[in-house]
Amino acid sequence: MNKLFFFFACILLSLQVKGQAVYHDSTALVILDKVSEYIGELNSLKFRATIEEDVAFSDNYLIKEFRTAEFVFQGGSQMASKITQQGKDNFYFYNGNQVVYYNLEGNYYAAGDAPDNTLDMLDWLNESFGVHLVLADFLYPNFTSNLMESMDYIEFLGTAIIGKEKTFHIGGANKDLTFQIWISQDLQKRPIKALITYLGAPYARQLEVTFDKWEINQEYPSSMFEFLPGPNSKQIIWTKKN
Repeated sequence: MNKLFFFFACILLSLQVKGQAVYHDSTALVILDKVSEYIGELNSLKFRATIEEDVAFSDNYLIKEFRTAEFVFQGGSQMASKITQQGKDNFYFYNGNQVVYYNLEGNYYAAGDAPDNTLDMLDWLNESFGVHLVLADFLYPNFTSNLMESMDYIEFLGTAIIGKEKTFHIGGANKDLTFQIWISQDLQKRPIKALITYLGAPYARQLEVTFDKWEINQEYPSSMFEFLPGPNSKQIIWTKKN
């Protein structure tokens, strides 16, 4: 991808891999390659993600949490996002040099110098602070080859209708997780839905994401990716995870 680094972050199917045999279906790989190629040629991209995720509530069971996220990516070094959960909004701004987190309800923010491209910035956020903004880092040039390295099983599962969308259905698995992804059949190859099932102890858990409201190749002003502290806002220290 020469202009846009676009990521989502986790995808899976409720499949079990038989033994340690490796199987990679060529039809599935071709479809996934088409998605990466399409996204990689864009100058900018905006989309909404609706997320359902199992999270630990206690030692005994998981609960389901719901949130929505809106992302705007432009070039290889600009990003703005809004994440809403239980009516509360959080924002992230990245201008190629600095990333800022802003909590609207508390009116506080944290800022830090970041790597000079979106891909490295997202990795830095995750590794340094445990912030994983997007859902499955698969829409970039090396996605298919990286997926082949990490997944024992990848297969084209046929077609399905999601809402009113005709989609290609692809699944995969390794010893830790399974994934399903549904890709639009139209000329713009883009993900419609993704489902990941993590198989670790003590409970299997799922992450499901639905993508919609796509806008491509719009020209967004640079000010969208800059953060200007509001009246009485407070700056806090961004604490790195242990």
